[in-house]
Amino acid sequence: YCILRYHVQCLNIFLAKQSATKIEIFLKMTPEELRTLTLFNTVESSPEVNQRQLAQELDVSLGLTNTYFQRVLKKGWIRAKQVKARRWLYFLTPQGALEKSRLSLSYMHRTLDSFRELKSKGDEHLRILSQKGIRGIHLCGENDLTEILSFCFSGVEIELLSVIPEKTLLADCVQNEQHALPDLSSGELILLASMEHRASLAELLNKQGLQKNQHWVLFS
Repeated sequence: YCILRYHVQCLNIFLAKQSATKIEIFLKMTPEELRTLTLFNTVESSPEVNQRQLAQELDVSLGLTNTYFQRVLKKGWIRAKQVKARRWLYFLTPQGALEKSRLSLSYMHRTLDSFRELKSKGDEHLRILSQKGIRGIHLCGENDLTEILSFCFSGVEIELLSVIPEKTLLADCVQNEQHALPDLSSGELILLASMEHRASLAELLNKQGLQKNQHWVLFS
């Protein structure tokens, strides 16, 4: 059991470093798996959590939280201990720790598989651009996706010139401020790497007089 706890703690460190965006991009867990893992993490970090707080963490209704929580208790993954008249503490059981370990490992494997897939696409994308004579790229998009693509530049003769966070551009657009777009020299492009806001970013670039395939390309 001590060895299991050690591995779960290591996986917790890994999961704690994953932002919500990463989960949206990479995670291919079912809603129930995701809720279970969220519940395990919440109970382990806050044993005194109540069901209203848990409903907020799970992003479901209070009634659904109660039904779901009772189901997890019956499975023996969580143990409840009453400390006062209307106050309970909740603990992860050894069976719950084992299930959390399984879900965490599944998450990690799926994340790594997605990372490899995205990097492979990035390598191929940059290889094609390199063959077309592109020598400099400004990455524009989501932090996590641009971070993965930044690893692809070591194998090609293309320089990563800058990274432009999409949130910065979109915020400037809302506030009608000047967009912090780079001046493009010959052989340079903007690589648009966004999952959620690609349409808005493409429209923004077009309004700035930057044409697709001439000044910018879409990573897909």
